[in-house]
Order: sequence, then structure tokens, then C-alpha cells
Amino acid sequence: MAQVTDLTWQQIETASGLNDLIQIDPTHGVMIKVSALLANPVTAKSASGVVEALFELRNHAATAQATVNAGQTIGERLAAFPPTTSGTAVNGYVVQAGQIIVKTPLATNGIVGANN
Repeated sequence: MAQVTDLTWQQIETASGLNDLIQIDPTHGVMIKVSALLANPVTAKSASGVVEALFELRNHAATAQATVNAGQTIGERLAAFPPTTSGTAVNGYVVQAGQIIVKTPLATNGIVGANN
């Protein structure tokens, strides 16, 4: 099989389980309905929620990665979104971390996900 080096926007939407999370605008390209990722809707650019939205989007990417990696051999699997790590609960919160690992070419474009 061919090496997996990236995901599609459709794969992210499918992994999210949310219908119409990703939209394609002919003028502006890919648009993500951020409110669908958050507990509270975004009603202004000044609203907070960036950390939660990016964390959720990264988790959906990890789920999509697991799906596309099914049946791939070692060396062909996408390894851009390793499992998140969680700490111990303190004062009602658990610190979680999720990496995004990429191979960046020496040129200024063409970033792709790492493989394992």
C-alpha cells in the first residue's frame, strides 16, 4: 500500500461524527464550523474557545489517523497525531497534551505528517 502522509478534510469530518462540520466555500476554500466543536457557540471574533476547538480538532485528526492506518504496514502509517497524555486530576481539572508531529521540508511548503 502507499504511504499515508496526510488526512483529508472529509476524513476529519467523518471522524468527528458531526454532519457538515467542514464546508467548502468556492472563494475561501475549507471552512470549519468551530461552534460545532465547542460546548458554547462562537458569536464573535472576540469570543474565547480557541484552545478547546484546536484540541477537539486534533483529537478528531487522531481518530481519523487510526482509521486510515488500519491495514497499513509499519513505515506506511501516518504518525502525526500520537495518543494524548493525561495527568492527575487537580482541583477538578486534568492536564492533557496532544502532539502534532510533522516532517517539514527545507523548502517553505509541503508539510506532511510523520510516519512510523
